[in-house]
Amino acid sequence: MCRLPYNCHISPYLEIDGPAGLCIEIRTDAYDAFNGGHEPSVRAEYITSQGMQAYESYGWMNGNEVRYYIPEGIKIKSLKYRETGYNCDFTGYFHCNDPFFDRLWEKSARTLYVTMRDTYMDCPDRERAQWWGDMVNESGEAFYALSPEASELTRKGILELINWQWSDSTLFSPVPAGNYSSELPGQMLASVGYYGFWNYYLNTGDSATIREVYPGVRKYMHKWEINPNGTVKLRKEEWPWGDWGTDKDLVFLYNAWYSVALKGFIKMAGLLEKPGDADWARERMEEIRTAVNAHYWTGDHYRFTDYKGDIDDRSQAMAVLAGYADAASYPRILQLLKEQEYASPYMEKYVIEALFVMGYPEFGLERLKKRFGEMVDHPFYTTLWEGWEIGSSTFGGGTFNHAWSGGGLTILSQYVAGIESS
Repeated sequence: MCRLPYNCHISPYLEIDGPAGLCIEIRTDAYDAFNGGHEPSVRAEYITSQGMQAYESYGWMNGNEVRYYIPEGIKIKSLKYRETGYNCDFTGYFHCNDPFFDRLWEKSARTLYVTMRDTYMDCPDRERAQWWGDMVNESGEAFYALSPEASELTRKGILELINWQWSDSTLFSPVPAGNYSSELPGQMLASVGYYGFWNYYLNTGDSATIREVYPGVRKYMHKWEINPNGTVKLRKEEWPWGDWGTDKDLVFLYNAWYSVALKGFIKMAGLLEKPGDADWARERMEEIRTAVNAHYWTGDHYRFTDYKGDIDDRSQAMAVLAGYADAASYPRILQLLKEQEYASPYMEKYVIEALFVMGYPEFGLERLKKRFGEMVDHPFYTTLWEGWEIGSSTFGGGTFNHAWSGGGLTILSQYVAGIESS
C-alpha cells in the first residue's frame, strides 16, 4: 500500500524481479470504496515476464492510497507513481483564525483539482463526466483557487454545451456524449445564467465567448413558457432531478432557477447591446416574481401549490437568490433555515449564500461548519464528498470527491474575504 500525499491523478509504476505469467493487480482506495469491485472503474493488471521488469499504467487513476496486489514469488524492487493533472497552478489561498474554515477551503481546492482534466467532471473515479450543475460550482471555485489557465476549461465547457444544443433549443449535459440526451432543467438554467456563463465573463472579461454563445442562450430562455397565472410552466423533461435527497419542491426550484437565469441573460444582453432582449427578460422576471409571491408564498414559507413534502430549505434559499423574497420575510426564512436541512452538499452552497445575502453571516458560517463538519474533519479523506454520507445510495453512490461540495470555498472568498467581480 502506498499512501499518497492527497487525492490525485496518478499512473502507478513498479519495478520487480520474478517469474513469468503471474498477475499483479493495481487499484486505489477510490475503486475499492465506491465500486467494491461491482461497478466499472479504473484499475490495472500486469502479467509478468521473466526476470527484471518495469511497468507503468498509463490509464490514470485517482485516490488517497494505491494498493498493489502482488503474488508470492515476486521480488519488489520499487513502487512509484507519476502525478498528472490539468495544467494550472494553485494560486489562491484563504487563512483565518478558525482552522476549520482553513481546512474547508483547502479540501475544496484539492477536490476541485482532482475533478479537472480534459473537462470539469463530477468525480474522477466514476463516470468522469461533464455534468454542468457540478461545473457551475467548480468554475466559480476555480477563479479563487487556481491560476487563470483554469478558465480555459470553463470556456471549453461553455462552447460544448451550446454547440450540442438540440434543434428544439433543448440543452443537456454531460456533453460531448453519444449515448445521453436527457435534460436536467435546473442544471441547465444554472449553467446559462448568472452563476454560470455570466460569472465566467465577470472573472475573465471574455466578451467574445459570450457573444458566440448568446444566440443559443437566447433560444433556450425562450423555450420556457409561462403559465396563465404568471409562473413558470413545468416542462416534460426526462430527468426531473433538482438535487440529491428528499423533500425537493421541484416546480418552485425551476421557477427560481429560471429567474436566476434571466438575471444573467439581462446582464449578457446589456453587454452585447441588445436592449430589446434585456427589456423582455426584465418584464418576464418581474411577472414571475409577482406571480410566485401571489401563488407560492403561503404567508409562512415558499411552496408550489401541489407540493406535499416538508418545507424545502433549498426553495427558501433560492427564493432569496431569485429576488422573490423581501426583507420582511427574511427573519422567517432564517428560522426555517435553522430548522430544515434537506439540501445536498451541491445545493447547500446556495443555502449558505442566501444567508449571507439576507445579512445573517454568523449563522451562515455556523450552518456551513455544522453541515460540512464530518467531511472536513475526516482524518483520511483529503477531498469533499458527493453527499453527506460516503457510499450512500441516497446520494447516487456517495463518492468522496465531488467538487460541487466546494461551494464553501466560494462563500469564504466572496463573502467573508469580500473578493468579487461586479
